[in-house]
Amino acid sequence: MEFVQVKYPDVKLLQQFIDEAGASLKSFRYFQKRPLEVIKNHACTFLLVDDEEPVAYGHLDKEDDTIWLGVAVIEAYLGLGLGVLVMKKLIDFAKENHITTIKLSVDNNNSSAISLYKKLGFVLQEKKEGFSFYSLTVL
Repeated sequence: MEFVQVKYPDVKLLQQFIDEAGASLKSFRYFQKRPLEVIKNHACTFLLVDDEEPVAYGHLDKEDDTIWLGVAVIEAYLGLGLGVLVMKKLIDFAKENHITTIKLSVDNNNSSAISLYKKLGFVLQEKKEGFSFYSLTVL
């Protein structure tokens, strides 16, 4: 497996990931109301590719002074540790690019994702009805 950095307008692999992600997109709704060109605003966008097939996705999205992390794994590849690999890649990118804080939102019923985020050092900032915000101070 290898990481591929995606940059607009070369979004063929990204579209393939979205088309094949299956039920994973129920909890990762980022592209439901956003066109693919939104990645122009990203600090980075990565796909983890296995034999030319995109199997996991991650981004650091700039919104004003906030950097938001997003990650998703194709349904057939869940439970193989790929989310951890993508998260570590994004955290490393943040360190290399002097990004000091990363934030994310997660559905409160997504216990496996919450467990992963906590394991990687993310801290609960705010809990709302249905979802919560976490942040990580990058050193």
